[in-house]
Amino acid sequence: MSFLHCHTKDCFWEQDDFYSVDGYNPAEYLKDWMEQLCKDNIDEQFSNCSEFLAKNGPISKREVIAQEFEKFADRIRNMPWITYEQWKKDKDTAVCPKCGMRNFDID
Repeated sequence: MSFLHCHTKDCFWEQDDFYSVDGYNPAEYLKDWMEQLCKDNIDEQFSNCSEFLAKNGPISKREVIAQEFEKFADRIRNMPWITYEQWKKDKDTAVCPKCGMRNFDID
């Protein structure tokens, strides 16, 4: 996996790791959540961890799963370069979608 982001000061633009059919992609990641969605009581509280509760409040498994699907839908809609191959093709002329600079880094 490769994580593309902008290094321009105060920009903070980033996108999800590049996707591939045989590697990291939303369908494979969400597959684990689908297994949770289709078993047990999905309306029970997701976590009793105090740190999680302080950040998210008492939410159900159903809501956590829905948020994960929404997160990937947003990423898919907004990722300029879905695959590393797309990035390689554009990297010499690409500019940051947020700040317009050419200051990318891949981790």
